[in-house]
Amino acid sequence: MLVCAALCAPAGGCVPAPADSSRSASPPAPAPGSATLLLEPDAGAAPVLSFIRGAQRSIAMEMYLLTDDDAIQALADARTSGRAVQMILEPHPFGADGANQAAWDRLAAAGVDLAWASPRFALTHAKIIIADGNRALVMSLNLTHAGLTANREYAIADTDGRDVGDAVAIFAADRVASAAPAPSAQGRLLASPANARARLADLIAGARRSIAIEIEELSDSAVVDALVAAVTRGVAVSVVLPGANRSAGTDAAAGSLTAGGASVRALATPTVHGKAIVADGVQLYVGSINLTAASLDQNREFGLRLDDPAMAARVAATIAADWARAAEL
Repeated sequence: MLVCAALCAPAGGCVPAPADSSRSASPPAPAPGSATLLLEPDAGAAPVLSFIRGAQRSIAMEMYLLTDDDAIQALADARTSGRAVQMILEPHPFGADGANQAAWDRLAAAGVDLAWASPRFALTHAKIIIADGNRALVMSLNLTHAGLTANREYAIADTDGRDVGDAVAIFAADRVASAAPAPSAQGRLLASPANARARLADLIAGARRSIAIEIEELSDSAVVDALVAAVTRGVAVSVVLPGANRSAGTDAAAGSLTAGGASVRALATPTVHGKAIVADGVQLYVGSINLTAASLDQNREFGLRLDDPAMAARVAATIAADWARAAEL
């Protein structure tokens, strides 16, 4: 599996993910304004930790789950070495209430500027890290051991000024629980509940040949209807879901999609926690946003919607390989 395994770091260039015998040499550093793909569990924790450690002046993070010891230590080290570190953490992760308290206590002791997530949202399910105000790592993965080393996850390191500027402005508003600006209409950043539903609906509606999806949760009725409509107009729709611990809503949606002509399969390993869509092999979504009503309309979430054929092809190849190993539902 091809992994674009370099994340931009200031001055020091790009830090490659751990090498393995199946991976080609790391690509050169992306040009300003470009984006770099990270596939997990192939790359492991090193690129994400390097993104944190590579910040020279500041780190801003909005995170649903933060429990990995190395990630917590990297953030604490950044603060104790003089960098400004601001964080927003979800106080009540679903099924894991209080899971972020240990990280909070440890980071507070290191002097990190911490805030619990705004009650404006049902959940702050975001997974985003902004370094030095000019690079954003937009992820499906939480900073947990499983997220960094075991799950199927997707992340994009983005240096586009408009995207990062939008993320900085939204983070600043979320930090004080005030109304946030919507992302730029011409930008690539998706933010639930502001613009994600409309932008993802457009992605699905615009597909003419194929839609490939790998996602943890898919239950929104409008999305299901849009995917069935895509099949009706001749689009090949394939979906990879987790092999275990799916919600009842996701199972019901899978049944509707299968009945409507989509190909839906469940992958046993690695655990599917990623959220990715590729349309016509060239248009791409990656982020924290599941295709559920809560994720689209109630939570704080982030994603990126890119027209990048090379990156889309890598994600499509990953989804296709996972689909080939998955079981029919």
